[in-house]
Amino acid sequence: MKIAIIGMGPAGVNVVKILRSNGFDDSITMFSAEKIPPYSPPSLGEYLVAGDEETLFREGKDFCEKYSVNCKHGEKIIQIMPEEKELKTENDEIIKFDYLVIATGTSLYAPVIGSDKKGITDFKTFVGTDKIKSMAQEGGEKTAIIVGGGFIGVEIALSLAKIGIKSSVLNRRGWIMPRLIDTETAEYVEKDLRSQGVDVMLNTEGKEFIGKERVEGLITTDGRKLKADIYIAATGVKPSIDFIKNTDIEYDTGIIVNEYLQTKYSYIYACGDVAETIELISGERKIHGLFPVAVNHGQTVAYNILGMKRKYEKQANMNSLKKLSFKIIVVGKLKGEEIKYKTENILRKIYIKDDKIMGFVLLGDISNAGVYLSLFTKRANVSKFKDKLLSKYFYPGIVMTQI
Repeated sequence: MKIAIIGMGPAGVNVVKILRSNGFDDSITMFSAEKIPPYSPPSLGEYLVAGDEETLFREGKDFCEKYSVNCKHGEKIIQIMPEEKELKTENDEIIKFDYLVIATGTSLYAPVIGSDKKGITDFKTFVGTDKIKSMAQEGGEKTAIIVGGGFIGVEIALSLAKIGIKSSVLNRRGWIMPRLIDTETAEYVEKDLRSQGVDVMLNTEGKEFIGKERVEGLITTDGRKLKADIYIAATGVKPSIDFIKNTDIEYDTGIIVNEYLQTKYSYIYACGDVAETIELISGERKIHGLFPVAVNHGQTVAYNILGMKRKYEKQANMNSLKKLSFKIIVVGKLKGEEIKYKTENILRKIYIKDDKIMGFVLLGDISNAGVYLSLFTKRANVSKFKDKLLSKYFYPGIVMTQI
């Protein structure tokens, strides 16, 4: 049996680990557009700041040898022939498979004219991050423009601040990370960003990256011309699925899969950031973009290839920023009846609808986060103790025995 995996991120890596740990000894071939061993994209920030290769290459640089995988680094797949069970590489090599796993992840983008020009750095890749690291090590003051003030844009700005690169973050709304947090929470985050030297430009959009072939500046929608050493497009992410668009594999934002992560072809799976799966609370299909989801997806695919019939675990939005001066966790949607505790340095809010937790934000004090998450994911009825959830006398042990 021949298994082909497109992508060497967390999803693809976990497919391999589960297969091999369950005695699968047949051929596994992995493809990656990057010319390096499998690494952990969420650890790129730590690599940039501290040079932490051990966390970045958490499975070891010898992953391919250790798991007896034929790894084709720097070999991009340009076409899938589903009926023939074949792949075509950019070198015109034809690869046959019995099972195919698409785990290509996402890339950063911004809907800005000229965003395809050279000189725009993709912080989600090792090559892009390593380039920034090299520029910082050259010495001298360096600047960056980040188009997009969402979670990713803010995370990038914080990482750059840690290595002395002054960033300007453009956000089209009047508060930072508008899709993730409310205005009250955003005030704490914005204040901390500014204290770390980040220029937060609210109500500001990028209109056009200018320059002939390489970016030389950014024009904003209000006519300003901004220049920097580094330009990053981070309005959002888009799944890397160009190679399936000439097939009948269904896709919307990402690849549409069933509860077993299969496409319309039972022998072709999609997992991780590239797969559209059902969100826990809303019941809507979406791209999650979370490391734990990618790990779960990869493991689920492997078990299904082995014939164990596993469904993926439904997940909800969950994010945390690690480089702020305080800890912050945001889960679910911040909508519904609000229960709040607030001080100058602490903000804790839980949102309840139909006696169930819809979401919560813990800033500065993340105690009981695990309990709230459990209540949230179990869709537990919290009506009997909702007024005590944020109390300093709240004892989670008793509550957990009630659900």
